[in-house]
Amino acid sequence: MPNVKKIDHPLVLVVDDDRDARDSISQLLAAKGYSTVQAENGQQALNILKATPHLPCLIVLDLVMPVMDGYRFLTLRAEDPTLRDIPVVVTSANPQAGATLKEIDAYLTKPVNIDRLIDVIDQHC
Repeated sequence: MPNVKKIDHPLVLVVDDDRDARDSISQLLAAKGYSTVQAENGQQALNILKATPHLPCLIVLDLVMPVMDGYRFLTLRAEDPTLRDIPVVVTSANPQAGATLKEIDAYLTKPVNIDRLIDVIDQHC
């Protein structure tokens, strides 16, 4: 079940198969005044996006996940007119992976620089 916090603030979807990473980012964002919803893979993220009446202002997306990875999620998001304009910040341990990605708003290597992440989110939310 998705973990949703405080919908009365700008909403950010955090997609990562690492529970600790999702929780850490969500707690940080909550402290900065954002609401979060979490997904553990791309398929769960798409399910959440299609079911929610309140789309997020931004998606924080890991690339390497089981079930559906971030690459496939980005492809399917780009094909959906309702979802394609939601800004995406990709996070990955592979510094080279960002060079091949299109239609993302930022690429941050793990461990994520928290100040940079907040700056990007603040620009879009």
